Amino acid sequence: MGATPLSRRTLVLSQIALRLMIALAQTAIILAFGCLAFGVQLGDQIPLMIDFILLGGLTFVAMGYMVAALARTEAAGNAIVQALQFPMMFLSGVYFPLDFAPDWMQPVIKVMPLTYLGDALRQVMVEGSSKLFSLPVDALVLTGWLAVSLFVAFRFFRWE
Repeated sequence: MGATPLSRRTLVLSQIALRLMIALAQTAIILAFGCLAFGVQLGDQIPLMIDFILLGGLTFVAMGYMVAALARTEAAGNAIVQALQFPMMFLSGVYFPLDFAPDWMQPVIKVMPLTYLGDALRQVMVEGSSKLFSLPVDALVLTGWLAVSLFVAFRFFRWE
């Protein structure tokens, strides 16, 4: 890779685009299966749902490249990803309602990008769902995480 004439930024962006296409294909398969096999209703705001799926996919792929840029070894990268992934899964309201979390955890929960993606998708897909934040706030936080992740990935990406 070090011999490529591409800039660091172009290489990272192309890798993010590739991973995003894979994530979107997986999302389409999961949504199609849910609709066909379980009768899941997607709601009437499908364009907005697609926008948040794209923003969320970009954000999390960029976060992965940020971790890869900061980790010195593959093992360290895997450890960092797991240290971020498991708290996000269990503390973001995706599996358990945030009402169950103690008050001292609320600041941590409100920093996690998955909290905002889950909130946005619930609002768009499930009519009458409780919302934690407004959709513009959800989009703004995800965009902030995307910008920071891209900046760090571009800045610290190494060829080796």
